[in-house]
Amino acid sequence: MENFNLAATLKAYREEKGYSIREMADILHMSKSAYDRLEKGLTQPTYEQIQRILELSQIKPDTFREIDTKGKPVGTIAYLMRGLLFGSISAKVALNCFRDIAEALKCQPLIEWAKRETEGYFTDKDQIPDYRLFVLSYDIEYEQDGKKYFMSLPSDFLTSPEDSFCTRWPHPINEADEICASGGKLVVLTGTVPCSLEVQLQKVYGPDLHLIRSAGCVSAQLLQKISLAVQEIMLRFLLYLETEFGPGADIGDLSTHRYRLGILFQNMLDTVGFAGHLDLPMKPKTQEEVILIKGDEDRFLDWLDQHDISIYEQDEFFVLREAVEEVPAPEGMVPPEMCDWAKKVTSSNWQFRQDDKKLINGLKVLYGVEE
Repeated sequence: MENFNLAATLKAYREEKGYSIREMADILHMSKSAYDRLEKGLTQPTYEQIQRILELSQIKPDTFREIDTKGKPVGTIAYLMRGLLFGSISAKVALNCFRDIAEALKCQPLIEWAKRETEGYFTDKDQIPDYRLFVLSYDIEYEQDGKKYFMSLPSDFLTSPEDSFCTRWPHPINEADEICASGGKLVVLTGTVPCSLEVQLQKVYGPDLHLIRSAGCVSAQLLQKISLAVQEIMLRFLLYLETEFGPGADIGDLSTHRYRLGILFQNMLDTVGFAGHLDLPMKPKTQEEVILIKGDEDRFLDWLDQHDISIYEQDEFFVLREAVEEVPAPEGMVPPEMCDWAKKVTSSNWQFRQDDKKLINGLKVLYGVEE
């Protein structure tokens, strides 16, 4: 499985069946641009996506777990550690293995944590950990000069902590993985809009701006923090077991230390804490901007990513590109359809809204239009 080339398998299967990229994306429940990158090997598929691909290709995946003849998950520890180190299993599958180990150890703190991560934090007694805490960005609708606009605002748009809405994600970890796999985002409807949000917008765009509604959002990339934190917790615990008791320690012997292991595990949760080191911002603020090159579409898409252009707007770019290829515009000009797309995207994107010529100028570079 570790040497299995998923990207090559996808391409071979698609060409054999005569499917388009759009058709393959629909079959795998993905956006077109997300599938295109997966086939090019530019993104890492989730475990669930791997299973769909294997099912499509009629390839039988490896067994999830290795249980010895006595029913004890001896092999599960080795399998789980290997999977976590190589990133070859999803957080959900890893948690199932971890839960087996926890039950064999008869260690209640481990069992309860694995259960909550798998089933969700929905009861009053469940304290949602800090690595499930997010500062929201915003999708807003506002009115100005008699026209309505939509815009996405970054999480640092409101700089003071009291102005930022935070949310804790209580749902099972597989739901976060599904959002990450789709390239979408978590939308948290806010009942009331902080006055400071409208005040800050009026400072930028003028006092006549009227905020109609807003929704808090968490990007798929930030949601991935949950999976990374959960996997780090499990891996740290397994590495401790190996260091303290040796790689071949018997589960029965380890269970006699279950109280000590429970305390250690709680300390491990406290150590991971907010998991700030696992935050995955869309781009570091110090990162240099991608330099566009004529005809280099991959570089152009990276540039869009760098400016927080949504996966749905990138999909629109793909659709327009195919339409333009059928009826190409005269050489030396940006196709009118692309100009309309740039105008729409600019009106809803915080970064391009500040420089309303930037996106159309980027398209000019892509199409080789001389100034």
